[in-house]
Amino acid sequence: MPVVMALATALLPFPATSASAVPAEPSDGAEPLVVERITPDALDEKDTLRISGEVTNTTSESMHEVSVRVRYSKHPFVDRDALDDFASGDGWQPDAPGPEDEITDELPPGAGHSYSLSVPADELGLGSYGVYPLVIEAVDGDGAVIGARYTFLPYVGDEDDPPAVDIAWVWPLMAPPQRADDDTFLGDGLSTTVAEEGRLGRLLSVGAQTPVSFAPGDEDLVELLGLNAEPSESPLDEEATAEETAGPVPPDETETDDQDEGEENGGEGEEENGSEETDPSRTEGVPITWAVDPGTLDDILRMAADEHDVVNDPLTVPAGSDPDRESVQADVAAQVWLREARRVLSLDTVVATPYASPDLAALLRNEMDGDAEASFRIGREAVERALGNPADERFALPAEGLMDDAVHTLFAEEGATRFLLAEDALPAQSLLFTTPTAQAPLPASEGDSDEEPMALVADEGITEILSMPTDTPGDTALALRRFVAETAMIAGENVGGDRVIVASPDSGWDPSREFAEGVLAATDDLPWLSAERLDEIEPPAEEEWEDVRGSLDYPDRAAENELGSTYLGLVEDVSRDVRMFNSILVEDEDPFRPALVRLESVHWRDEETVAGNMRALVMAKVDDGLGDVRIIPGEDVTLASRTGITGILVANDLEDQSVYVHLSVFSENAERLSIGEYDTHFEIAPGAKTTVYVPLSARINGRTVVHASLHNSAGEPINSQAVQLPVNATGLGTQALLISGVGALILIAALAPRALRRWIVRRSRAAAEAERAAGGTPEEDTPAAAASQEGSDEDTDTGGAHPGPRTEGGDTPSQEDGAPGDDTRTPDGNTAPPRGEGS
Repeated sequence: MPVVMALATALLPFPATSASAVPAEPSDGAEPLVVERITPDALDEKDTLRISGEVTNTTSESMHEVSVRVRYSKHPFVDRDALDDFASGDGWQPDAPGPEDEITDELPPGAGHSYSLSVPADELGLGSYGVYPLVIEAVDGDGAVIGARYTFLPYVGDEDDPPAVDIAWVWPLMAPPQRADDDTFLGDGLSTTVAEEGRLGRLLSVGAQTPVSFAPGDEDLVELLGLNAEPSESPLDEEATAEETAGPVPPDETETDDQDEGEENGGEGEEENGSEETDPSRTEGVPITWAVDPGTLDDILRMAADEHDVVNDPLTVPAGSDPDRESVQADVAAQVWLREARRVLSLDTVVATPYASPDLAALLRNEMDGDAEASFRIGREAVERALGNPADERFALPAEGLMDDAVHTLFAEEGATRFLLAEDALPAQSLLFTTPTAQAPLPASEGDSDEEPMALVADEGITEILSMPTDTPGDTALALRRFVAETAMIAGENVGGDRVIVASPDSGWDPSREFAEGVLAATDDLPWLSAERLDEIEPPAEEEWEDVRGSLDYPDRAAENELGSTYLGLVEDVSRDVRMFNSILVEDEDPFRPALVRLESVHWRDEETVAGNMRALVMAKVDDGLGDVRIIPGEDVTLASRTGITGILVANDLEDQSVYVHLSVFSENAERLSIGEYDTHFEIAPGAKTTVYVPLSARINGRTVVHASLHNSAGEPINSQAVQLPVNATGLGTQALLISGVGALILIAALAPRALRRWIVRRSRAAAEAERAAGGTPEEDTPAAAASQEGSDEDTDTGGAHPGPRTEGGDTPSQEDGAPGDDTRTPDGNTAPPRGEGS
């Protein structure tokens, strides 16, 4: 057949090149020869080859008689490796002359001049289907090469049914993690990326293959996208309550109108379009499988939803202090990108990596299985929040297309049965000289799925071509030409049977718009390519599996590039603080888990500085969260009695989480001051405070310190705060004064009657003296009364000695005179001695 003949003729030797064919080096780094366009992509015998571009004099001297010419070979390449050798320009040089264009007699320094070449295909004398070498050169009048471009000439010939191969596209929408904690972005680059001419904006609009608007419009995008909904709400359940759903994804206006019309007609619209509603799908253009990183979608969603902080220089985060940051409003470009992404991606298959593309192999190797497993759960939730639809969980996208047995098992346990892998993971047999189909069997793992696992191996050559530079003049045309040539070579191998190649660019793919549009147009137009949906690729029957690939392999270089144990140990330090924070939350929440998984991304393998600064920011945020649950120190406590009560104020400054904490209070000296029973554990609502009343009991006067701290239910202190409450006991001195006062009152009560009697006697005597002075003889003015008064006076004068009453002459009356005996009491109640005693 013609293909076999072409391959046979390709074994013929190529003529050697002359020394003058070596291109001159440009003096200022500019390209002296630019190829802007080569048409058609696939040349047949009736076509005309056309080449156009520009020649620039990059030297300091004028050039004369400048022309552009074509050299080619009439012998096609024999295999794909030969394309690489030729493209380098260091190998053999074809010498079949093609068309030439004399563009100018003189080209001054710095000046440029366009050129255009054309030649009918039948004048080239090419054989059959194949890829032929093509060199485009600019030379001066002396034959010195000014510049040269090495490219390819795919030729179909006169074949009505050329060989063919299926191709399935995987279109990445991924970026490195952009946030440290959920509210802090590492710069503002993501806002630029999602704009119309940003990388993610460009990939979205080109991959859509339909008009995409980056104008905000008059809609309230926050309301339209449900960005003001609660974080726990899901956009998928339209019948759920407001606490359970973020609202359905807003349908396209046309769909809304059609739906309303159908409802008004009693469902007639539904009957006209089929008995059941079906998910929207692409009806034109090249089918695409969108590969998303849920972490990237989550970053865009957070940026679009509300105000957030941006660190101005993530490479210089000062240790122990807050970095230079600024607060910015919700990003409108992110809102527009989300709106269009929801509409576009709903038409195609969406597959997802775990959240933030974590280094699963390193996590499992370092026994951090919990984080590895959490990345799947968090990733699924993030995709649904951002896009309103889940990703196809049958697909596994391990980092860099490589996985060891442990990662394979983990993906299988999460439901994956189709693994998108790199060629290094399943290398082709060493003796195989053709491109095997993308499907390859995988050994069954411990997953629960009954479906046979299958690998879909991305073509390494295609991946490298898609990563060719396309951002300078002329690069796009040459990169497109190489893509066309590579696929033509694969199809031309014609090894029999249906084959599929998977075109999967790197996660950071950044093509020019022209190149991205060009590869999709080529996929749709080239006669040897047939576009295939990735989710519709089926494995061959078991008996048809060809033993063309080795077993699952995890290269040594991959293990060497993993995140190191030292770095992951530092992440574990943050994880311990996160576990402490989670231990005091009332709800079963894990708010810092996405931030931890972002720290474990494969993107930090070669970005140690950014990773370290990012880790410091997350740790500071966790510590701040723990510090927001605190005891508010009060004033010194003074006990005015032996016992008392003091209040300890505990605050929860967290805005979104209720906490449940244990309060520990103890005396520095229990012999001086003891603590009574109090509420040791309690719940505090977000932003609330509560006061705990603690009984105190002092045994000794003086100053004692009471210590108070907060703990989780396991008794671990939740932060470094240890509040000291000085207590000064003065109550025991007051009691002594009280006792002395009571004793004084008792003494006063005992002496009061005596003082009263003395007062009465004095008043009586004063009255009697007044009457005698008036000439009267009162009854009291008798010898007995006088004796009684004199006795009272003597009693007063002697300070309480009672010798007995005396007469006016001073004689002491005898007992026979009527004086009382031994128990005779004076007026004050004291007993007087018997008369004559002691005379």
